[in-house]
Amino acid sequence: MHVQLGDGATTLVWIDTEEAIIVRWEDRATVERLHSDVEGRHRSSGNEGIGTSAEAMDHARREHLRRFLDEVVEHVPSAGDVTVVGPGLVRERLERSLRADDRRHGRVRHVRSSASDRVTEQELVAHVRALAGDAPRRRRLPV
Repeated sequence: MHVQLGDGATTLVWIDTEEAIIVRWEDRATVERLHSDVEGRHRSSGNEGIGTSAEAMDHARREHLRRFLDEVVEHVPSAGDVTVVGPGLVRERLERSLRADDRRHGRVRHVRSSASDRVTEQELVAHVRALAGDAPRRRRLPV
């Protein structure tokens, strides 16, 4: 995808329940990783009471996820466009959280989201660079 979103900083966030990788582009890439304490989903062992333990675990998981998303929103720069990528619902929830935070603070910027499997840090840097409209320099091979 080679789309220029505008002048200035551009941010790409890859997120799942385990971590967020925030890649900013403003003349060069900076990468920040945030690790999550969100636990994976647990299956019932059959030893729990009538749903109370499973409900409590699900509530705790949702609360950890909410705190993780709040932390990610705090680390995303307030200026420049943002693209959120990653699998599943966490990506969609982060997009909604960023839009809500922008409304609260009266910010106007593009916040986009698209599904993505896990990618390498180099691929994320190349993607944010393309989003910023800065084509990579091609190396010339010696003749």
